[in-house]
Amino acid sequence: MGLTGDASRHLLMDPDFWRPRIERLGREPRQWAIFPRPDLSRPGIEVIELRLRAHDGARLLALLSRSAFAKGSEVRLRACPGAVGTALDFAAVEAGGTDLVLEYPPDRRLEDRVLDVVRVLEAACSIEHVGCGDVVFTPSDSCVQDEFAIVQFLREEGWLPPTSAAS
Repeated sequence: MGLTGDASRHLLMDPDFWRPRIERLGREPRQWAIFPRPDLSRPGIEVIELRLRAHDGARLLALLSRSAFAKGSEVRLRACPGAVGTALDFAAVEAGGTDLVLEYPPDRRLEDRVLDVVRVLEAACSIEHVGCGDVVFTPSDSCVQDEFAIVQFLREEGWLPPTSAAS
């Protein structure tokens, strides 16, 4: 998974840029809340809403859908601004996975979206009891996914914890 856009975005793969931001994010309390969403659930599929505080105080909202009967084999994460492309993928849940959709604020800078994905990734790993390396990034046709390429790079370099230890 590579970056799109101009060459200056590739500077975002610089360890000196990310290391202090990731360390600071790890020291900040996650400040998250979980709310059941029976209005979005279906028979056999539960949906929960995650409300999190981003590193800069912005509100983050994510919807997680999973089987009500069995632990999913895979957590798939998608992200888009606002409500664009955020329809839950019930077919993926019925196939045995967990679907997680992050709605970050519109006009959010790429650097902030990367940290938003890390924040939601860690919360989802805690909730689903999976390693953060086990979450699959699922690009959406409706928005650019450079944040996924950068977070994948950070995971591969070992800068993110393999499991969520923060709370």
